[in-house]
Amino acid sequence: MEHRGKALKRLFILIAFLMVAGLGMGVYLSFQPQDLTTISGYSPDDRSARATDVPAMIRLAAKNRQPIVLSEKQVNSWLAENLKVRQEGNFAKETELKGLWIRFDEAEGGRAEFIIERKVRNIIHTSSMFLRFQRRKKEDDSFTTTVRKDGGNFLSTILIGGRFGKLKIPQGFLLFTQDAYANLGALFEEEFQMIEQNIIKEGAGRIVFEEKKMRIDFPD
Repeated sequence: MEHRGKALKRLFILIAFLMVAGLGMGVYLSFQPQDLTTISGYSPDDRSARATDVPAMIRLAAKNRQPIVLSEKQVNSWLAENLKVRQEGNFAKETELKGLWIRFDEAEGGRAEFIIERKVRNIIHTSSMFLRFQRRKKEDDSFTTTVRKDGGNFLSTILIGGRFGKLKIPQGFLLFTQDAYANLGALFEEEFQMIEQNIIKEGAGRIVFEEKKMRIDFPD
């Protein structure tokens, strides 16, 4: 009986140690910034010499129901050139951004990761949010598109909403960054409205995220 009690005590100590170690590792990873050098258009040397007018291309697609493809490099080159101008005019004090970057990949059926890069006391910090579009055909042959703020799941139960640093976080943790993303949404309100209203709702268009690019197309 005494031996069993000692074994249970050791097991309890081991579990407690693993929990503390896991928590410590999570905190550590959350303060380690993502490696952004893998994103096309992040490095100044990797950007287009003259940034593509991304809003104009989205506007053209919305107006003419014309399919377009935007590369990760094109989008991030445009963001690098235009974000600071818009930020200074609207949310400079509130956001204090070093950069906003978008990573496109094919995981989970295609997703985009919106990454906020900040510099606080000379320390770089990143936080991100995943975004996916789910498109389903209805019985009347029309389509419905659902915007999902997740990048897949963990253990088939917990939705992964984004990342704090290198640490993937459950969807509920996005509450801590929702104000920052709301401000960014306001900066690019016109573009988001065109995608939602003119392309998805009115044009029955499809937003497809692929490796290093996004595609907008329309039904024949």
